Amino acid sequence: MSQVCKLLIWMCSFLVASATAQLISLLPWSFLVIGVTTVVTYTKGKTDNEMLLQVIAVGLTFGWTKCYFLG
Repeated sequence: MSQVCKLLIWMCSFLVASATAQLISLLPWSFLVIGVTTVVTYTKGKTDNEMLLQVIAVGLTFGWTKCYFLG
């Protein structure tokens, strides 16, 4: 797969993860749900050397912090 395709997949994954985290932030205890999901996803991506899972974890964190701190 070319680098351009990988980059596009990573960008779309980041946006979808960010939007999902923003929806989850409406739930009570959302920080716990997002925190556990992010840690598990990032750790799995790090051990398998899978960049896509790491990008998803960062997108989840970004989406939640955007909703939590910026409204």
